[in-house]
Amino acid sequence: MFKEGSPIAYDAPAELKKWPSLRGERQKDRGPPYLVYNGTLADCVRELMGKPVKGISLYDIMTKPQAAFDQTVLSPGDAAEIAMRKDFPKP
Repeated sequence: MFKEGSPIAYDAPAELKKWPSLRGERQKDRGPPYLVYNGTLADCVRELMGKPVKGISLYDIMTKPQAAFDQTVLSPGDAAEIAMRKDFPKP
């Protein structure tokens, strides 16, 4: 998903959002996702990785495209991949 060798701006503005859900399933017909956390990309990744695994699929991270990735919505899988990068800032 990410372009190898391309740096990621971990200090870029980002928002962690959660989709409305029913019985642990996204309910896209019940409205847009709502804001859970507003901060940097690194902060949003940390916030998401701190959520219970059971409900992590209900979240997305919204940020601006970068050289390393060309999308504005990062899934929990994308966030996990970012968190495992060697250059991901440690708290």
